[in-house]
Amino acid sequence: MPEAFEKNNKKIYLRNVSENDIDLLFAWANDPLVRANSFSTEPIPYEDHIKWFSDLINDEDRRQYILMEDDEAAGQIRFNISGEEAEIGYSVSPEKRGCGYGQILLELGKTRLKEDRPEVTKLIGRVKKGNRASEACFEKCGFAKVSGRFEYNY
Repeated sequence: MPEAFEKNNKKIYLRNVSENDIDLLFAWANDPLVRANSFSTEPIPYEDHIKWFSDLINDEDRRQYILMEDDEAAGQIRFNISGEEAEIGYSVSPEKRGCGYGQILLELGKTRLKEDRPEVTKLIGRVKKGNRASEACFEKCGFAKVSGRFEYNY
């Protein structure tokens, strides 16, 4: 998949997260469906989010991107990097769910991370039991289910 493409006459691409995204990511992280599908289901206090976001912005081993559809944010994908492996966390904005954006996020994310961090050779996705939508996204994007998680090797 290319770095950017068109869908419904709109440009779809990833951009780096910026400090201006703190409230957007907070809202998405506390969305009821996101919380229900997370391993930690409790709402996230804003003070905790501020610290997490500051750590994220300043950590070379974490990459966060925002999926854009023209000028509208449609989702986010994060990679926590450890050596040659990176664990994925992603979510789609409530307005874009069920329209294939999860798969788009994973495909664009795979390409972008490989460009930004070529030493990463394995991607790992952990999916909470019962989250069929996320399982299907990983499967459609070429991830193999291994020991209860999804793996993709470059």
